[in-house]
Amino acid sequence: MIVGFHHPGLVVPDLEAAKKFYAEALGFEYIREYGWDASASELAEQAIGVAGTTTRCVLMKCGNCFLELFQYLTPQPEGDPHQRRACDYGIAHLAFQVLDIREAYEKFVAAGGVVHNEPVQVGEACSTYARDPFGNIIELMQLGSDEPDFDLIEADMLPVKIRQKIQ
Repeated sequence: MIVGFHHPGLVVPDLEAAKKFYAEALGFEYIREYGWDASASELAEQAIGVAGTTTRCVLMKCGNCFLELFQYLTPQPEGDPHQRRACDYGIAHLAFQVLDIREAYEKFVAAGGVVHNEPVQVGEACSTYARDPFGNIIELMQLGSDEPDFDLIEADMLPVKIRQKIQ
Protein backbone atom coordinates (compact mmCIF):
# COMPACT_ATOMS: atom_id res chain seq x y z
CA MET A 1 0.00 0.00 0.00
CA ILE A 2 1.38 3.41 -0.96
CA VAL A 3 1.01 6.05 1.75
CA GLY A 4 2.00 8.95 -0.47
CA PHE A 5 4.70 10.55 -2.53
CA HIS A 6 7.80 10.76 -0.33
CA HIS A 7 10.56 12.70 -2.09
CA PRO A 8 12.24 13.67 -5.33
CA GLY A 9 15.98 13.08 -5.52
CA LEU A 10 18.04 15.65 -7.40
CA VAL A 11 21.66 15.31 -8.46
CA VAL A 12 23.50 18.62 -8.13
CA PRO A 13 27.12 19.65 -8.72
CA ASP A 14 27.47 21.57 -5.44
CA LEU A 15 25.66 20.23 -2.37
CA GLU A 16 26.20 23.31 -0.18
CA ALA A 17 24.92 25.65 -2.90
CA ALA A 18 21.88 23.42 -3.49
CA LYS A 19 21.08 23.22 0.23
CA LYS A 20 21.26 27.01 0.47
CA PHE A 21 19.17 27.55 -2.68
CA TYR A 22 16.31 25.24 -1.66
CA ALA A 23 16.21 26.77 1.83
CA GLU A 24 16.17 30.36 0.55
CA ALA A 25 14.07 29.92 -2.59
CA LEU A 26 11.42 27.48 -1.38
CA GLY A 27 11.71 27.27 2.40
CA PHE A 28 13.04 23.72 2.69
CA GLU A 29 14.49 22.90 6.11
CA TYR A 30 17.71 20.93 6.57
CA ILE A 31 17.21 17.56 8.30
CA ARG A 32 20.52 15.75 7.96
CA GLU A 33 23.51 14.96 5.78
CA TYR A 34 24.76 11.50 4.86
CA GLY A 35 26.30 9.67 1.91
CA TRP A 36 28.58 6.75 1.19
CA ASP A 37 32.19 6.14 0.39
CA ALA A 38 34.00 3.40 -1.55
CA SER A 39 33.50 0.90 1.28
CA ALA A 40 29.72 1.04 0.76
CA SER A 41 29.83 1.38 -3.03
CA GLU A 42 29.01 -2.29 -3.70
CA LEU A 43 25.86 -2.09 -1.58
CA ALA A 44 24.89 1.20 -3.25
CA GLU A 45 25.40 -0.44 -6.67
CA GLN A 46 22.91 -3.15 -5.74
CA ALA A 47 20.33 -0.51 -4.84
CA ILE A 48 20.83 2.08 -7.61
CA GLY A 49 22.52 0.09 -10.39
CA VAL A 50 25.61 2.28 -10.87
CA ALA A 51 29.08 0.91 -10.05
CA GLY A 52 31.73 2.76 -8.08
CA THR A 53 29.60 5.53 -6.61
CA THR A 54 30.58 7.77 -3.75
CA THR A 55 28.29 10.56 -2.63
CA ARG A 56 27.36 13.32 -0.26
CA CYS A 57 23.63 13.72 0.35
CA VAL A 58 21.33 16.11 2.19
CA LEU A 59 17.76 15.43 3.26
CA MET A 60 15.43 18.43 3.55
CA LYS A 61 11.68 18.87 4.14
CA CYS A 62 8.92 21.36 3.43
CA GLY A 63 5.16 20.98 3.66
CA ASN A 64 4.19 17.44 2.75
CA CYS A 65 7.42 16.59 0.92
CA PHE A 66 11.00 15.59 1.61
CA LEU A 67 13.78 16.54 -0.84
CA GLU A 68 16.94 14.49 -1.26
CA LEU A 69 19.94 16.23 -2.81
CA PHE A 70 22.86 14.15 -4.11
CA GLN A 71 26.35 15.26 -5.06
CA TYR A 72 28.04 12.30 -6.77
CA LEU A 73 31.76 12.42 -6.17
CA THR A 74 32.28 9.32 -8.35
CA PRO A 75 31.60 8.62 -11.11
CA GLN A 76 31.33 12.04 -12.68
CA PRO A 77 27.74 12.82 -13.76
CA GLU A 78 27.13 13.29 -17.49
CA GLY A 79 24.89 15.58 -19.51
CA ASP A 80 23.85 19.15 -19.04
CA PRO A 81 20.49 19.57 -17.30
CA HIS A 82 20.38 23.19 -18.49
CA GLN A 83 19.89 21.81 -22.01
CA ARG A 84 17.07 19.43 -21.02
CA ARG A 85 13.67 20.58 -22.24
CA ALA A 86 10.40 20.21 -20.33
CA CYS A 87 9.12 17.93 -23.14
CA ASP A 88 12.06 15.47 -23.00
CA TYR A 89 11.54 11.95 -21.63
CA GLY A 90 11.95 11.46 -17.90
CA ILE A 91 10.82 13.62 -15.03
CA ALA A 92 9.80 16.90 -16.65
CA HIS A 93 9.65 19.13 -13.58
CA LEU A 94 9.02 19.40 -9.85
CA ALA A 95 5.95 21.45 -8.95
CA PHE A 96 5.53 23.31 -5.67
CA GLN A 97 2.20 24.81 -4.62
CA VAL A 98 2.67 28.28 -3.12
CA LEU A 99 0.30 30.66 -1.37
CA ASP A 100 1.58 33.82 -3.10
CA ILE A 101 3.02 33.34 -6.59
CA ARG A 102 4.58 36.81 -6.76
CA GLU A 103 6.38 36.38 -3.42
CA ALA A 104 7.56 32.87 -4.35
CA TYR A 105 8.72 34.10 -7.78
CA GLU A 106 10.75 36.94 -6.24
CA LYS A 107 12.34 34.68 -3.59
CA PHE A 108 13.21 32.11 -6.25
CA VAL A 109 14.97 34.69 -8.41
CA ALA A 110 16.71 36.35 -5.43
CA ALA A 111 18.10 32.96 -4.39
CA GLY A 112 19.64 32.37 -7.83
CA GLY A 113 16.86 30.65 -9.77
CA VAL A 114 16.19 31.49 -13.41
CA VAL A 115 12.56 31.88 -14.46
CA HIS A 116 11.28 30.99 -17.92
CA ASN A 117 8.57 33.66 -17.79
CA GLU A 118 6.47 35.85 -15.53
CA PRO A 119 3.69 33.95 -13.74
CA VAL A 120 0.85 33.13 -16.14
CA GLN A 121 -2.84 33.14 -15.14
CA VAL A 122 -4.75 30.00 -16.19
CA GLY A 123 -8.31 30.13 -14.90
CA GLU A 124 -7.97 31.07 -11.23
CA ALA A 125 -4.53 29.44 -11.01
CA CYS A 126 -1.23 31.11 -11.72
CA SER A 127 2.09 29.38 -12.46
CA THR A 128 5.55 29.75 -13.89
CA TYR A 129 8.32 27.39 -14.88
CA ALA A 130 11.86 28.10 -13.76
CA ARG A 131 15.20 26.38 -13.25
CA ASP A 132 17.20 25.99 -10.10
CA PRO A 133 20.88 27.01 -10.45
CA PHE A 134 21.68 23.39 -11.40
CA GLY A 135 19.30 23.16 -14.37
CA ASN A 136 16.38 21.28 -12.78
CA ILE A 137 12.98 22.52 -13.98
CA ILE A 138 10.75 23.79 -11.16
CA GLU A 139 7.12 24.88 -11.40
CA LEU A 140 5.76 27.38 -8.89
CA MET A 141 1.97 27.26 -8.79
CA GLN A 142 -0.72 29.14 -6.91
CA LEU A 143 -4.12 27.46 -7.21
CA GLY A 144 -7.55 29.04 -7.21
CA SER A 145 -10.87 27.71 -5.97
CA ASP A 146 -11.67 26.29 -9.43
CA GLU A 147 -9.38 23.27 -8.86
CA PRO A 148 -10.18 21.90 -5.38
CA ASP A 149 -9.27 18.34 -6.42
CA PHE A 150 -5.73 19.50 -7.33
CA ASP A 151 -5.13 21.69 -4.26
CA LEU A 152 -3.06 20.40 -1.33
CA ILE A 153 -4.93 22.73 1.04
CA GLU A 154 -8.45 21.75 -0.09
CA ALA A 155 -7.52 18.05 -0.21
CA ASP A 156 -6.30 18.35 3.42
CA MET A 157 -2.85 17.02 2.49
CA LEU A 158 -0.77 19.48 4.50
CA PRO A 159 0.83 18.81 7.88
CA VAL A 160 -0.96 20.39 10.85
CA LYS A 161 1.93 22.86 11.37
CA ILE A 162 1.53 24.26 7.85
CA ARG A 163 -2.29 24.33 8.01
CA GLN A 164 -2.13 26.35 11.24
CA LYS A 165 0.19 28.92 9.65
CA ILE A 166 -2.09 29.57 6.68
CA GLN A 167 -5.41 29.74 8.52
